[in-house]
Amino acid sequence: MHGKLYVNEEPYSCNNMMEILHYFIESNNQTVPFTYLDYTSGSAKDKKICYQDIDLKARRIAALLQTRGNYGDRILLIYPAGLEYLCAFFGCIYAGMIAVPAYPPLNERLHYRLEKIAENCDAKIALSTSDIISSLSMPDKITPSLKKVVWLSTVDSLDGFEHLWRQSNVAREDIAFLQYTSGSTGMPKGVKVSHKNLLHNLSAIAASLHFMPDDHHFSWLPPYHDMGFVGALLGSFAASIPVTFMAPASFLRKPARWLQEISKRKCTISGAPNFAYELCVERINDNEIENIDLSCWQLAYSGAEPVRLKTLEKFSQRFNPFNFNEKSFYPCYGMAETTLLVSGSERNQGAKIYSTDGNMQFNDEPENNESKQLVNCGKVAVGFDVKIVDPETLSIIPDERVGEILIASDSVSSGYWQDKEKNAESFNITAGNSNTKYFRTGDLGLLKEGELILCGRKKDLIIINGVNFYPHDIEDIVSNCSPDIRKGCGIAFSIDINDEEHLVFVQEVNPNSSADFDGLISSISQAILSKILINPKYIVLIKNGTIPKTTSGKLSRRPCRKKYLENGLDIIKVWESRF
Repeated sequence: MHGKLYVNEEPYSCNNMMEILHYFIESNNQTVPFTYLDYTSGSAKDKKICYQDIDLKARRIAALLQTRGNYGDRILLIYPAGLEYLCAFFGCIYAGMIAVPAYPPLNERLHYRLEKIAENCDAKIALSTSDIISSLSMPDKITPSLKKVVWLSTVDSLDGFEHLWRQSNVAREDIAFLQYTSGSTGMPKGVKVSHKNLLHNLSAIAASLHFMPDDHHFSWLPPYHDMGFVGALLGSFAASIPVTFMAPASFLRKPARWLQEISKRKCTISGAPNFAYELCVERINDNEIENIDLSCWQLAYSGAEPVRLKTLEKFSQRFNPFNFNEKSFYPCYGMAETTLLVSGSERNQGAKIYSTDGNMQFNDEPENNESKQLVNCGKVAVGFDVKIVDPETLSIIPDERVGEILIASDSVSSGYWQDKEKNAESFNITAGNSNTKYFRTGDLGLLKEGELILCGRKKDLIIINGVNFYPHDIEDIVSNCSPDIRKGCGIAFSIDINDEEHLVFVQEVNPNSSADFDGLISSISQAILSKILINPKYIVLIKNGTIPKTTSGKLSRRPCRKKYLENGLDIIKVWESRF
């Protein structure tokens, strides 16, 4: 099943997304590829676009870009979710320029992130709406990295510009877009996704998800990063599967909308990170969904963060009365560095569970001889070479033993934009006696009969509500919040409470400090909340000189977490959030 396409194979032999769009136009395909469900006026309103209109708008935007930029320039795409964003992406492809999707800067953290992205990729032009451009031109918002960018609105009339468009010779090896990894408050990493990477992964998605001609995809996922953009939008587009999507905020404000729309439109495919399924269980009332029927939902994919068995069980139990079939669950695994998909379950077979024997290790910590039940992330997609290796020696280890996951494929990026150090650490890695070049994921897993079981987290990564946070970024935030803390002696990590991930921050206090500890805790909490919009669950103040470090003097996050869980820290005061 994972090696066969059940939809038309021809689009995947094209050189880029522009050629796929032209293929559908020339073949007189009558599918409406994108429908945006707009909730901005309170009530839902469908906004549709056909292939011909995407082509027209893309040529107009491409012509506008060509008046201001050159082939290969990086173009920021800063839009609210919607059809204009997709047309701008195609406009970049038509112009032979590199699209750089970015979240609109709705808060301080996102504004800071946008600055860093613009700086990292040396963006030449930003495409957006007039409202966003006006808001960013305020004196307190326009920073040096954003000031040098040429800002262009594509919502204004561009009638006639299509005649100025000059077609570019876009090759498969050229970069299609930069996918900046989500979450970090430091310098984001821009994954270089070529047209070859993209088309290879779109084909793998179609085969692994077993796309059928009568499928209909529904999504509320952010269209600015891999799962929502590549998986839901472009994956459906290349397969000529109609996709209806709404803004993430429309779901977060009222999670019932997700299930209501799946039922109303008879959608067969939809999915989200694990936290969204939890949110539905916690926040949807029966009176909101009393008339829905989820029997149409054939493939409920779950990825982007650890897939938790208890979450799947709770969701099934909660929505079985509304005809949700637990066999629809489709756990999967992937990341931006592989464009998206690496492995996925079998359609209509539900989640498979792998039970450990209690003697395995995860994240370098013994599991106290307790067995674990892990959700199987499915078969490795065709065209992917996945190896499990010893993280220290990179020697290949046998099936059903835990090691680091290495991946080779045409879907694997050539590396991060302008980041030689990180590229040397993660890309073009050799394993065992093989000459194959692999991407080093940092994830821990095992293989069993060609299926991948994810056993551990990317080193130290914290995932809360589907957003990635890097501990060192949070630690940097806190290091400057008060003179009463020992700078460089704070550690951030996460713990699991009732299948939900929470942030813990452990901080040494200066030995001669006479600080009010409650005030110091408040400073730490406010510093974190103001930057990443997450309230720590626990803040732990510990004595000077007691934070765990390596022999070379580096912070030891995992041992610190272990000591915290075992009550082994030299604690001065612990604060717990009520929220």
